[in-house]
Amino acid sequence: MQISARKVTYAAFCLTMLSITGVHLRPLDEQEEMVQLEAVKKGILDRLGFHKPPIIREKMDNNEIRKMHQLYHEKLRELRGNTSKEDIPQRTVHLLTPKLEYTARMAKKCDTRERSGHRYNLVFSRTQIFHQELNIMRAELKLCKDILTALRSTGTNSTSQTMVNIYKVDESKRRHGKHEHKLLDSKPLDKDSLTLNVESAVQQWVASSEKCLRLQLVIPHALSIGNDGNQQNGGDDALVLEVETEEHSKVRKIRSLSDEEECKKSEKKCCRKSLVVSFEQIGWKDWVIAPETYTMHFCDGTCPQNYKPASMHAQIKYRMHHISNGNTPAPCCVPASYEPMVLMHFNTEGKLTFTPFEDMIVRKCYCA
Repeated sequence: MQISARKVTYAAFCLTMLSITGVHLRPLDEQEEMVQLEAVKKGILDRLGFHKPPIIREKMDNNEIRKMHQLYHEKLRELRGNTSKEDIPQRTVHLLTPKLEYTARMAKKCDTRERSGHRYNLVFSRTQIFHQELNIMRAELKLCKDILTALRSTGTNSTSQTMVNIYKVDESKRRHGKHEHKLLDSKPLDKDSLTLNVESAVQQWVASSEKCLRLQLVIPHALSIGNDGNQQNGGDDALVLEVETEEHSKVRKIRSLSDEEECKKSEKKCCRKSLVVSFEQIGWKDWVIAPETYTMHFCDGTCPQNYKPASMHAQIKYRMHHISNGNTPAPCCVPASYEPMVLMHFNTEGKLTFTPFEDMIVRKCYCA
């Protein structure tokens, strides 16, 4: 029994180390993914010195969190070595227009601030410009003046405040056979201009490999704001998603190198595979503030002769493996370099702090 228990303990230790270092031996199924995510959770808690996730009793206001987000991006840039004069950050404003579909049925009461209204499904498609290393500084959905004027003119004489709501559609989650909706922002219809904050949804979208971002706009009255040729209340710019991003030249170089490392279809040799980790899905959203998601790359595949050798030792190791007919272990596919990650989180005292992880995200793999 002692030998058996020792084997189980050793196996659990190996699984944890494989997960944290990014090494995995075969494609993940659903059960293996759950085990690996648990190993990631345990590894992060151990690195932070926590026995369990902290309990947050008091929340910071939005202004304080926004300031901490700015410090977070500065810390991340510093960790990535983007402080040289040649590496000038480039800010870009992207204007995205959605593929829009009007849903005739009345919206249900998804939130206490929302009265009955009309739903519009908004689908934004990813372009090559939106890669995972972009820093999202701002993301707002803007309604043009003509739309707001039409909404007010078709309104009732009710004295209650009329709200415009925006939701993120989560296709990975279902409730009662329908996709779940997460409220992103809600604004009263009492101004000549209206912008809805969708920064959190865009951050999660850009950090992931999802091709589309799906939002749902709920407004008080049905309007023809689609791109159907019969619209009267707005053209292609009736709804615009304005995203401001920041990027560094060194990040672009790292991304080009990283893209070459990704496993091609049916690739069996040593290469880099990916698993998206969502802190919301693992139940840490209340104390991990940023990033909302990150891509945990890991190395997988075989190491034939002279394929991505880490050193002369790796080449000799393969020859020994070949000569001994497999009695000597062959080189393994392991991480060669990493990208840093900064975790913005609450500590056990309830204070928001930053913790750098310099060996968390695999950038390149080789055989050693």
